[in-house]
Amino acid sequence: MAVTFEFVIEKGFHFAEAFGKRFGMPVAENRVYLPESLGDGYIQEIKLREGLSLCMHRYILKDEFSLKRLESTGPSKMLTLKFDCRKVVLETGQQETHLFAPGCEAELGTGNFFTEVFFPAQQEIYFLVINVARELLAELLHLSTEEAALRDRLLTNPSFVVNVLMSGEMEGTLKDFSNITLGSPFYLLRYQAKALELIYLLFAKITERVNEAEVAVNRADADKLYEVRLIILKDLSVAPQLIDLSKQITMSPTKMKTLFRQVFGDSIYNYFQRARMNEAAKLLKDYSVSETGYRLGFKNMSHFSRLFEKYFNAKPKKFKEDNS
Repeated sequence: MAVTFEFVIEKGFHFAEAFGKRFGMPVAENRVYLPESLGDGYIQEIKLREGLSLCMHRYILKDEFSLKRLESTGPSKMLTLKFDCRKVVLETGQQETHLFAPGCEAELGTGNFFTEVFFPAQQEIYFLVINVARELLAELLHLSTEEAALRDRLLTNPSFVVNVLMSGEMEGTLKDFSNITLGSPFYLLRYQAKALELIYLLFAKITERVNEAEVAVNRADADKLYEVRLIILKDLSVAPQLIDLSKQITMSPTKMKTLFRQVFGDSIYNYFQRARMNEAAKLLKDYSVSETGYRLGFKNMSHFSRLFEKYFNAKPKKFKEDNS
């Protein structure tokens, strides 16, 4: 059974202190090390300026670990930006594998509803959270009048979440954090520069989306949307059926489609196809074009070839030759 740490984000909350208290570990300079029974590594909090802070998770666990952020009362004055490079395990025919790059995801949302994050055992974890005050974020972004909808979301929407796949540039910036040594010359400035760069890259991705009417996402709906994503990613050889999905999560098809697009930036089917083609790109390194298509549920290899070319601007055979 996974070890669980539950917490509520309220005024004055410090993750490292709460974690240390829960597991009986001392906190020094806002860093707490994992107890030996749990694993090896640490959690580090860094205050960059008023209204802007980091929380970095770097560890390898002995057993599965679960972080549960419990629902808090009242509106949240802080927003949470999570950058997570754990991989989603997929079923591709006869074996399990990991989602091909980008495979890492970023999430922007309020910190006032329930979320749960599972970390697997015996796997290096690098998980970064940026906490930023709503007013400060709006000030940093310098949003124009044409971006009023985004500004309203950041300043007034009581509960929302937006999820994007990280770009290679975002992954590179995330890795840069590991090259900064605590206490080295100008380390706070370097951390702040990298944090602002991640904020910029995340919002560059978010603003690519078509502006649509914003709908508040509550705790129950958010849980169901992430369940939908898990279902469609678990087996990329089977296309999602909207009616079946809506029954599984007990949400109407219309509401499910609307909220999924709002949170993940694409329709359910397009999200599935993109993940499917990303997985195909990985499988082509080890399997033939026909075997790759077969594992991902394609019966017509011409259809597979056309779809792959749409995403990668190269037919599977050429892609395989160039990346072998």
